[in-house]
Amino acid sequence: MQIINPGPEDYHIHSINYSDGLMTIEEIVQYAGKIGMEKIVITDHSQATNDKSGFAGKTYRSLIRRWKNVHNEVQVSFGIEGDLLNEDGEICDHIQGKKSDFLILSAHKSVYQSNPNTINQAYLKALERHHTKIAFLGHPCIRDFADYLDIEALTKNANQYNIPLEVNGANLLNNKTNKDNLRRMLTLADIIYVNSDAHVLCELKTAREGAFKFLKEEGFLK
Repeated sequence: MQIINPGPEDYHIHSINYSDGLMTIEEIVQYAGKIGMEKIVITDHSQATNDKSGFAGKTYRSLIRRWKNVHNEVQVSFGIEGDLLNEDGEICDHIQGKKSDFLILSAHKSVYQSNPNTINQAYLKALERHHTKIAFLGHPCIRDFADYLDIEALTKNANQYNIPLEVNGANLLNNKTNKDNLRRMLTLADIIYVNSDAHVLCELKTAREGAFKFLKEEGFLK
């Protein structure tokens, strides 16, 4: 199993500017430098989640083209945590109509429009239709779909398309992960990301630390 980001890199962080994080982009970047991060990707929720949850965009998405890191040497880019919408594999991959070169695909119970028992078909169709633009699958072991998800089939499918799966630190930290599914995924996965999914500043540090601790305790890391 290959870990894409074993070092000080985090590819799943949320801000208050474009979705449900508690911190601004500037606060994220400053704190990332303080804790020794070298690279981060701020990946706010897609428009589907923002509309469903009532998150008001604080500013125009187009402004990120003009943004520069004036705080430190952390390499910062912007992505989107896209949404799996239905059993046909349709996805939402934009914020305010603006897409990104870095797309996470995640399933969120509040946004998924089909019956939860169709989640396996939904992932299969989404991978068939969109695999060329998916950076990784976000929190596939979330408790919300654990009763319906065939994690073994999903992991093998992701491997087939060379798509990494995520170990999600915040979900582990906040008891939102089905650990049996996570263990099975880790046994089978070819490639993984270990990310924070930070929604508050402290998680930018503690969530990945907790995820790596889990990997070591479970024997997936030496």
